[in-house]
Amino acid sequence: MKIVSIATACVLVLAGVDAAKTTQLPGLEKIKHVVYFMQENRSFDNYYGTMPGVKGFADPDVGIQKNGLNLFYQPDSKSPDKKNGTSYLLPYNFKGNRAGCTPGGSNGWSPNHAAVNNGLNDNWPQGNAPASMGYLTRSQIPYHFALAEAFTICDSYHQSVIASTNPNRVHWISGSVQGPPNDYVLEDNTESVDLGWETYPEALTKAGVEWQLYQDKDNFDDNPLAWFGYWRKLEDGPEKQKGLGYLGLQTFYDQAKNGTLPPFSIIVGPTELSEHPSNTPAAGAWLQEQVVNAVMNGKNWKDTALFINYDESGGFYDHVQPKIAPSNKFVKDKFNGKMAPLGLGPRVPMVIVSPYTRGGHVYSDLSDHSSTLKFMEEWVGKNENGSYAAPAKNIDSWYRETTSNLVNAFDFDKPDFSIPKLPTNPKPAVDSSGNWDPTEMCEKLTDPKSTPPYGKQVFPQVESGSKKLRGSNPEGRRLAFIHSNGKNLEVASTGRKLMTRRLHKRDLNKGVLDPNTHFKAVTSGNGKQYMIQSINHPSQCIDVWGTEVLLNECKGTLWELDYHSADSHHHLKHVGTGMYLNIGKGNKISLVKNHHDAHFSVHSVTASS
Repeated sequence: MKIVSIATACVLVLAGVDAAKTTQLPGLEKIKHVVYFMQENRSFDNYYGTMPGVKGFADPDVGIQKNGLNLFYQPDSKSPDKKNGTSYLLPYNFKGNRAGCTPGGSNGWSPNHAAVNNGLNDNWPQGNAPASMGYLTRSQIPYHFALAEAFTICDSYHQSVIASTNPNRVHWISGSVQGPPNDYVLEDNTESVDLGWETYPEALTKAGVEWQLYQDKDNFDDNPLAWFGYWRKLEDGPEKQKGLGYLGLQTFYDQAKNGTLPPFSIIVGPTELSEHPSNTPAAGAWLQEQVVNAVMNGKNWKDTALFINYDESGGFYDHVQPKIAPSNKFVKDKFNGKMAPLGLGPRVPMVIVSPYTRGGHVYSDLSDHSSTLKFMEEWVGKNENGSYAAPAKNIDSWYRETTSNLVNAFDFDKPDFSIPKLPTNPKPAVDSSGNWDPTEMCEKLTDPKSTPPYGKQVFPQVESGSKKLRGSNPEGRRLAFIHSNGKNLEVASTGRKLMTRRLHKRDLNKGVLDPNTHFKAVTSGNGKQYMIQSINHPSQCIDVWGTEVLLNECKGTLWELDYHSADSHHHLKHVGTGMYLNIGKGNKISLVKNHHDAHFSVHSVTASS
């Protein structure tokens, strides 16, 4: 691809005979290679609930059930432990050397709909399984933690469909699970129907964008193109080989290192390395290491974006209440005949690996598998008439309006081309025939698998620390506001005064921020406006009195958190005046009309206390 910058937009000349010039969002012209790599069946909390600086088990905005308990205390009639008169089960740590091959609950349509309960998210042990509540920690998945903390993790990324692998992979590759023949809805892993709507690789081919899917013959039947009638019936030839051929993962590694990848690549991994329970995270970490190293050490590292996500939660619990589509978007549940929502489902992990996502950030905007397609639409760009050159035309209007396009996860002004030092992973075991065998090796170990610790439950211990926030969604976390001059907002220990002090760089590098600097954004107004509340003094909020900014009772002073991906900074905009919060000379906290001097980095903070 050849890219030419013009004014505030960019012109992209796509590879291919019939390619045409398109206009991209600024910065996207710096990305010339995109790689999508989807793994299997893990929820965000199952992997990252204890990670510092993300919306995990320390979420100050966790939902409250009708019984008065928060959603970490999931009702479980089998449990002898009671609170507010309700038997409950907390998230519990899978332990021992078989933790990696310990499965959770079911990933099927019915048990997941029962658990999510139309967005109440209050029925995991009873609607799905008690084992759904298991999670892992840094010491058990060190590579996953290290990779996320070297780049950018998305902590508001959801599976698109409250269902199993096939519906979510189909949505990921096409933008929908509904269409021809006869308005068919894919609710499970049925593959007997030739799905009849367009996949996104078809749109890329029409737009003249070269692409390739890389898989071994052992691909866990995870290639969603294989379930579509177009690809099944396509004549043998170069196009079919791009989507259904077995070029092999080694070919991807070689081409990434040699700088000969096409603009867009899709990776489908082998069964035993997929991380699908009971397949181990350790084996998946080795596969991720091969992919990441090939990209980072390749000739095109400086212009590549690698998206590593998971198709669905695998029956594992996640505490965040997923946003549910309105009832006019419901479909008929083929299992009980009732109307039911397609999504959103639970959160799943997503890490974006690129020089433009380096630094251990967290991207907070609501996203799902539609978001990856929307990113592609923006990356390929728009025609002169404003239409997308490669449209994901099957994305429903609700998904299109509800979730992000992931572009703000990138800072195109400040790339970091350095290669982070990441842990190495032992190569997974193989059997006598040379086939992958790590799951069987794990199963043969003698340690018992973890079961719910009834009668001995403890709340999960979360690591203290922080990550710089990318995106405009401040919910589900403590916040610290650090001005571009190095001074941060702080509440006096008496709780009566808003003040500032210069943050020591050593503390910031360690992610350690004093609790007096912790605030919480309380959703109000139009849903994208917030009261900024002190964590230590929850009756006190950042208020405006005339032109003075002070700490006062939380009476409704509203702020908007404007995010600018250039230099990844935020503005705190006062809704009443349209002016911006600033820390000026002499530590003066005030409102200013010009936002150019009012740059804050907002940090997502977790504290174990």
